[in-house]
Amino acid sequence: MKNPQLSFICLIFLASLGLLANSPSSDNQTIYLKSGEKLTGKIIKTDAQTGEISIQTQYGMLIVHKDDILEEIVSLELKSGDKLKGKIIAKTGTTTDLLTDYGVLTIANSDIAKIEYGLKGKSDKISEIKEKFTLGNERQIDVFYDPTGYTLDKGVLYISGLSWGFGFTDRFQVTSKWSGYILGNFNIRPKLQLFRFGTLEREHVFSIGGHFHTRNSPDKFEWIEETYQFDKGHYEYTDSIGWNQKWVSSGETTPVYYGGYHKIGSEIDIDEVDQRYDTEYNELMYDRVNVDSPDPQEFYEAFAAYTFSKARGSNSGRISHTIGAIVSKHPNKKEPMYKAYYAGAVDIRKNLIMNYEIFYDPYYVEWWNREGGVFGNYDENLSTDKPDKPYVSPIHFDIGFIYAFADWLRFGIHFQPYIFGIYLKF
Repeated sequence: MKNPQLSFICLIFLASLGLLANSPSSDNQTIYLKSGEKLTGKIIKTDAQTGEISIQTQYGMLIVHKDDILEEIVSLELKSGDKLKGKIIAKTGTTTDLLTDYGVLTIANSDIAKIEYGLKGKSDKISEIKEKFTLGNERQIDVFYDPTGYTLDKGVLYISGLSWGFGFTDRFQVTSKWSGYILGNFNIRPKLQLFRFGTLEREHVFSIGGHFHTRNSPDKFEWIEETYQFDKGHYEYTDSIGWNQKWVSSGETTPVYYGGYHKIGSEIDIDEVDQRYDTEYNELMYDRVNVDSPDPQEFYEAFAAYTFSKARGSNSGRISHTIGAIVSKHPNKKEPMYKAYYAGAVDIRKNLIMNYEIFYDPYYVEWWNREGGVFGNYDENLSTDKPDKPYVSPIHFDIGFIYAFADWLRFGIHFQPYIFGIYLKF
């Protein structure tokens, strides 16, 4: 296939659709038995006299007695901070009826922040149902390096290998790349949540913000191509023992070329004394250029992000979709630079999220096309052949996972640099 990126992007979408398609139907129920067995199917009939329940599973019809079934208990956390425990006896698109030890409560779905599911055993001890959850351990404020509509909860502090963040309110946070402090780059990235509405089933969030740097050299790249006229000639020895030699010019020149992708603002040069072509050996006397990386300068970004989050079937987490745009002003570019992206997040388990992203950025270059690789610019080869500028698509992709070892410790891995990440949340 001519465009391997396109096939990989299609693969990401197909995998996501497969995850959704394989989610159990919302018409099905999972029943947990005291024997330790678990049944998933549709309840066809309940006999009040005998206590028998008929369940249609994909393997056939099963009949179980109600006394053999563990009671499912839920813990509701409301947006007000209140917490309730009981059994859901009815649910509509707008309200949930909860049977508690003190009576039946009717709660607006829009007031529910989180639901946790458990099973009540013989000793009234409640054990967690790990495969049933409404929210994973991580509600992401960013997918990879791009913002979502969500912000940190009030008072929450996170620290990663590159940055930190703090929620001043439930709708306003500030993050910063502390790794830039080493180079004197004071930077802040405020984000304000303008609206958030919906229920646990469907939620809409929109935020705006910016990122302000005092000394930054962003990962924005451009093609740099230079042509030099090398002096043609050869070296002659000036003594009998061959210790000293001098350059003898033929008076002619030959064109020598260089081309490569470098950070915007990089400078390419070569000393004039090194611009020589030896006609005796048909080779360049010096075949490398000097690449001067751009000096850190002020850099500004503004962004907007809208996130739509939807519950997956049978309370198996959520899938979130984010559409965002970033406008930045580079000191070495007169015109603003634009980036647009779509990012997805799928709860695989309560402690495991799959992320994927497709983004448009004409100034981003994958590491294998950058001269000098991931970690910086190095001296590059000159050639008598004119360089072929490799095609770099403005459409890029990323995919990865975040695993929560604990509520406060997370590990991430993804395709684009920098590949690994560790997150602490307090």
